[in-house]
Amino acid sequence: MSDHPNVQLMEKVYASFGGGDVETAATYWHEDSVHHYPGRNPLSGEHVGIKDSTAFANKMWELTNGNLRMEVKEIGASDNYAFAILETHYERKGLTLDMRFINAARIVDGKIKEFWTYPNDVYAVDEFWNA
Repeated sequence: MSDHPNVQLMEKVYASFGGGDVETAATYWHEDSVHHYPGRNPLSGEHVGIKDSTAFANKMWELTNGNLRMEVKEIGASDNYAFAILETHYERKGLTLDMRFINAARIVDGKIKEFWTYPNDVYAVDEFWNA
């Protein structure tokens, strides 16, 4: 564990979200945060505000029936930004998606203000969520 507070923040986010505790994960985000999720699928778009971002996260758990895992490979941070490299595993409708994602976050006053998700293959992500 790093001593940098933004690394610790991201570790808390993934520990809670990875365990399905979306509500606790949401406490680490600003009320007016924005989550940018790429592609052309039911999860894509700009999720503005904590309620929209929480709904997005709950939708992931719903669509996978809880068959969602994220393994954090690396977290790094500066005073204003943080990143995480993740190995993910999702299952739904008999399909699986195993993929590396990189997430980047802009941190303001100790909370996530803006968050970007970058999958290794956005076309495969679209195919999975659109099935």
